[in-house]
Amino acid sequence: MPSREGTERRQMPDISFASTVPAQKSANRSRSSSPSRSKSRKRKFSKLPFVLLIILLVVVIALIIIYFVGYSYYKDKFTANTYINGVNVSGKTLDSATALFVHEEIPDSFIVTRPNGETVELALDDINYSYSFDEDIAQIYNDIDRKSWFACLLKDTNYTFTDVASYDSDKLDSLIDSTDWGSEENQDAKIKSDDDGYYIAEEVQGDVFDIDILKAYIAENLDNAVYSIDALDSDAYTEPETVSADLEAKVETLNALWNTELNYDFDYTTETLTGKKLCKMVKVSRDGTYTVDSDACMSYIEELAEKYDTYNTERKFTATLQGEITVPTSDDAKYGWWLDQEECCNQLVELIEAGETTDIEPIYYETSGYVFTGLESARSAEDDIGDTYVEIDLTAQTFWYYEDGEMIRTGYIVSGQTTSEARTTLPGVYKVWYKATNYRMNDTNADGETWDTTCNYWTRVAIVGIGLHDTTSRTAFGGTIYKYNGSHGCINMTLEDAKFIYEEVAYDTPVVMYY
Repeated sequence: MPSREGTERRQMPDISFASTVPAQKSANRSRSSSPSRSKSRKRKFSKLPFVLLIILLVVVIALIIIYFVGYSYYKDKFTANTYINGVNVSGKTLDSATALFVHEEIPDSFIVTRPNGETVELALDDINYSYSFDEDIAQIYNDIDRKSWFACLLKDTNYTFTDVASYDSDKLDSLIDSTDWGSEENQDAKIKSDDDGYYIAEEVQGDVFDIDILKAYIAENLDNAVYSIDALDSDAYTEPETVSADLEAKVETLNALWNTELNYDFDYTTETLTGKKLCKMVKVSRDGTYTVDSDACMSYIEELAEKYDTYNTERKFTATLQGEITVPTSDDAKYGWWLDQEECCNQLVELIEAGETTDIEPIYYETSGYVFTGLESARSAEDDIGDTYVEIDLTAQTFWYYEDGEMIRTGYIVSGQTTSEARTTLPGVYKVWYKATNYRMNDTNADGETWDTTCNYWTRVAIVGIGLHDTTSRTAFGGTIYKYNGSHGCINMTLEDAKFIYEEVAYDTPVVMYY
């Protein structure tokens, strides 16, 4: 039994060993493979935190370096975005910043230039003047927190210093009060003219000012170490009521009108309205707009009428038989140039309002289609009959027709009967107004006489019904027939002469009648 037991005890380990060896190998394989996979997974998930840690360390170190570099840079300088009295002193040392505020050496006097160009000197010693700013800038420099230099990168830091100038204000006021600042009065700007047009005589700034404003301006400049000023910059002076700028638009309009030409055609000459004479016919506002003075225009038209009208005027004339004579006027004789002044005035007003250079045909009086003008080709400064005309000697009862100074035709006539004022042919210069054939003459005169007859050739020379016409009922012309058997005022002619006048004598030709 012990042996079995012993045998059994000895065998059991063998059995047990045999059975456990494979299990241990399997377990070993399992342990050898499983830890390897676990270790691999652990390394894979730990890389990112490690990288982030490294980056964080680098950033921190970089920021520390930047901070100390910045601190080192700004430790003896003004920090970034630093301004003193509006002057940028960023990154500058105390000395270089102070140099930005260096001003000229203090002079003996403060100079004020008056409006007329003269200068006034205020002695600075009289007001105990001194100027220093070094301590103010140094104080700002020392107060800067350079440990926080980086905060200045994000915003502006502004400093100011004042009261750097030192002087006795009461003495300054007294000095200004006792100074002679002049007494010239203001003079307004004015419009003047010369041969080239209008121009502005500039205003003169006088010595009219508010002394308190001037005092404040002088003190302000002394505070800022400025020792020379123009008094006008102080805004203390009262400007003249009218300055050049107020008149610019008006002068521009006046000069535009000055250069406008209105050319009146009077056949033998031209009358030009321009320059100052034209400008005097308008009223120009400061804004450049203008109205036309119709009264001034009428005055000008009256001047033209006085110069160029020949209607109803006596005329010197060289008669064929009588030589040099003066032809009188009469109510029937309507030859000559007669401006319609009212219409011409209206025309002129419109042309000036238009403001443009133009040529003008004057307007002459007209009634019932009859225009009061003469023969254009005959018009001159001395005469308006010319050398083409019909001449009728009422005493000699003879007519002549001259063309360009040459006598073309002559003949006898019978004029109005002189025993009656209503029938007498009046002297004067007539003209050819109208022509007709087979013309019926039917009228009544002041004496109550009536007539009704027809002529072959009718040439009207007066708007009241006087004409040159044939009278075939007459067998004789000329002599003294007109004194006892004359016409009712017309010029009776032979058929041939009346036909000639009708066919050969042009409209507007002067017809000169005289005794």
